[in-house]
Amino acid sequence: MIPVRLELKNFLSYGTEAPPLEFDHFDVACLSGGNGEGKSALLDAMTWAVWGEGRKSSGRRKPDEELIRIGARHMQVSFTFDLEGTRYRVVRSFSRSETGKTTSSDLEFQLKDAEGDGYRPLTGSTQRETQARIDDTLGLDYDTFINSAFLLQGRSDEFTQKTPSQRKEILTRILNLSRYEALEDKARDHWREAKERQQRAEAEVERLETALKDVPD
Repeated sequence: MIPVRLELKNFLSYGTEAPPLEFDHFDVACLSGGNGEGKSALLDAMTWAVWGEGRKSSGRRKPDEELIRIGARHMQVSFTFDLEGTRYRVVRSFSRSETGKTTSSDLEFQLKDAEGDGYRPLTGSTQRETQARIDDTLGLDYDTFINSAFLLQGRSDEFTQKTPSQRKEILTRILNLSRYEALEDKARDHWREAKERQQRAEAEVERLETALKDVPD
């Protein structure tokens, strides 16, 4: 996944006038500044757009309420990225009512039209389906991402804190070992079919031998 463009609206310290960040203007970047000036917010914005995950208090299921700018009622992040020569865009938004008692969210997944500047939708009928399509396209989910290509601030030991079974599962996803499991299943099916053919052939040979014994000399 190669970042191309990031647009933020009312995300953490960024308001409605935040200019888009164009990644194609540089190869390596160093973010500097004081606390609270939005350095790590740019990284949170990318993970929130793609997976709906970002910084959150311990015990919180979703980080949305903590990411929206103080006093704002609508937050949106648009993240454009390239993957294997194809350009995609994810647009995630979160809104809350004036009283703050009700909230709503939306997720769009788009593919750039190869013959124009527009995008065509890849969005599913539900957010869960759309998220699954994003994960399938990238080949990794949030947990795999933060344990491989991305180190969370203050959580550089994320992988070592996992249980052995969790580490095994993460490495399986990173190395795409599931494809070998699929090949193993296919090989087992072929072996089972071959075994059944062998048993049928042996039964037929036995039948013929018995029949030949009954034939008079």
